[in-house]
Amino acid sequence: MEKKRRFFYFLLITSALVIVCLVTMFYVNQLNRTISDHTIRSISEMALHDKEAIETYIETCWGELEKIQERFQSYDCASMEDLETKIDLECAFSSFTHLYLVADDGTVYADQYAACVPGSHKLEQGVDFLSCFADGRKQIVMRFDDEDVGTSKENILYGIRLDDYETGGVKMSALIGLSGISSIKDRMVIDSFIKDGNSRGHSALIDKEGNYIININKEIFLNKRMNLYEHLLEAADSELTNEEVEQKLRNMETFGFYHAHVGEDTKELFYFMPFEPDMDLYFIMSVNEEVFTEQSRVFVRMSMAMLAACIVIVIGMLLAVMRYQIKTIRTTEKAKSQKEFLSNMSHEIRTPLNGLIGLNHLILSHIDNDEKKVQIRNWLIKSDSTANYLLSLVNDILDMSKLQAGKVELLQEPMLVSALVDEIAAMQTDNIESRGVAFIVEKELTEPYIEGDATRTKQILMNIIGNAAKFTKEGGRIRFSVRQEKTDAQHVNTIYCCEDTGIGMSKEYVGRIFDSFSQEPGRNENGTKGTGLGMAISKLLANAMGGEIKVESELNVGSTFTVVIPSPVVEEPPEYLMDKNAELLPVGHETLEDEENKCSARVLVAEDVELNAEVLIEILEMEGFQTAYAQNGREAVELFQNSPVGWFDMILMDMQMPVMDGCAAAQAIRKLDRKDAASVLIYACTANMFQEDRDMALKSGMDDFLTKPVDVYILLKKIRKCRKDQRQVKGPEGGYKK
Repeated sequence: MEKKRRFFYFLLITSALVIVCLVTMFYVNQLNRTISDHTIRSISEMALHDKEAIETYIETCWGELEKIQERFQSYDCASMEDLETKIDLECAFSSFTHLYLVADDGTVYADQYAACVPGSHKLEQGVDFLSCFADGRKQIVMRFDDEDVGTSKENILYGIRLDDYETGGVKMSALIGLSGISSIKDRMVIDSFIKDGNSRGHSALIDKEGNYIININKEIFLNKRMNLYEHLLEAADSELTNEEVEQKLRNMETFGFYHAHVGEDTKELFYFMPFEPDMDLYFIMSVNEEVFTEQSRVFVRMSMAMLAACIVIVIGMLLAVMRYQIKTIRTTEKAKSQKEFLSNMSHEIRTPLNGLIGLNHLILSHIDNDEKKVQIRNWLIKSDSTANYLLSLVNDILDMSKLQAGKVELLQEPMLVSALVDEIAAMQTDNIESRGVAFIVEKELTEPYIEGDATRTKQILMNIIGNAAKFTKEGGRIRFSVRQEKTDAQHVNTIYCCEDTGIGMSKEYVGRIFDSFSQEPGRNENGTKGTGLGMAISKLLANAMGGEIKVESELNVGSTFTVVIPSPVVEEPPEYLMDKNAELLPVGHETLEDEENKCSARVLVAEDVELNAEVLIEILEMEGFQTAYAQNGREAVELFQNSPVGWFDMILMDMQMPVMDGCAAAQAIRKLDRKDAASVLIYACTANMFQEDRDMALKSGMDDFLTKPVDVYILLKKIRKCRKDQRQVKGPEGGYKK
């Protein structure tokens, strides 16, 4: 489930980033297009401004020619010489550099008293003035260059058609005026988008045939191109062909296209705008593509910065939402898990309690019936078994709760692995062999002395071997082996393996064997039962020690549990581990004291709950011990203080009592000024079973720890030890030393 959730979040973040990247690309593309459109609009506005200025100037020139025509009509010229004088005079006071009158036969009468008969001079070789007025045109404007008649090379020719004008017997058809090309150039923004002294935008005028009237290339690039099509022919990349451009010019269209010239790194945008139809002119503006990218770069940077900030904010919000969602999910799962745990715990606890209450009811109902004595005895045996099961369940639940809360405390003490294995084997041998199952123990140790928590390790292995004993039928086999693998010079992995030939498990159940209250249906058919917490606790303990548990199983074949626990190697083991006599035999395999020592110990019972005290005192007196009773810690201190020296051999001290608790009472007894205050055995007898409770009891001066409900057999074993013939001597803090 967690992997699926992580994959979902990874997919969500990846998708969000992909969407953001796509949106960014689309945004940048749209931004570039918007800037390009904006720049083109700017170019269009600039071109329109220049075009209108030029159109106005051309119309002004035509108007000036019309006024000159009117004045000519008012003149009464008797001869051609008189006419030429008038032409020269008008030219001197006009804005034109030269004036021509063109007769119907093509004769040109010019200022400076020059008259040219058709075919007699080169004036009309370059331009046939009358042909320029073809198609019924009334006005013309064109470029006119002719050095042979003394004109400057670069001129603009303006002409108007004359109607019904005759002088000196000659009918005149057209009036022509020439002016320098600079007169129009001054009205154009030839260079634009200038940066660092370099112009990246240029303007020009052409006619529909592509001939330059004002040539930007000549002015800017100092070359000799005089025709647009010649320039376009040397294109490395162009959106329109020459034929397409020519067709658009003839159609008098407004258009633009990108063009890259050979040897140039960047493209240019050519923008064409036609003049009025009578003028047959086109205005051109070319702008380097760098202008667009330069303008967009600033916007892109600002936009990208804003976009990056938005992305960070969005991702931050997304992560915050995901974190909140994960927290919510975990809280929900935790609540669900706790609810399930409490529900299972309630069920598991109520089930044996129901049995106990029912058995107690039956026993009380038939206690006086002599015929039911055998059955009452069986009920009592079942009640004892059920109570022990309930006790183990409560212990497991407490262990489980502490492990899940991460509050378990592990000891790191020197331990002898072979002794640990022998203890487990001794405790399990009778249980296994009484079922008709063979029990094999194998040891292969390279580092017998290691650091670890022997109690918790034993708890794990006892759970596993106990389960193997439960589910292995008569005639089967259980092999318990231990071996070691060195990980480095200072550390070793101790590998415990329990292999059985029992009923095994299904593949489905193997995957959830370590879940709380997990039990496979049908596994209790042989009468065995458990809390369903043992394997979960074992798994958590192994993980807490940095190890792991692996399981392999097959139905009706058997199971193999492997526990791997890493540990530091003990290079200098303590003497008590090296001394074989320090290895304690498990409870239940120690020889009991003989009858003559049975009644020689005096025990002080300090217990605030009267029922518990009654049970303890009754059990002790049944075994022949002498007892005294204190209802709280202060009474216990007073009873001990007022007793003869050496009278009490042991004190069973409850830790939680009114007036004075057990720890305070133990400290008070140890501080008494009498010889037996430091040597008397004080055992904590309490329902508190956690490590901090043990530490608190030992720190207060107590010698050992008994948990409630008290195991009578263990209690008797511990009490009888106090009567052994001075085999143990008190340590400075109340504990035993060898």
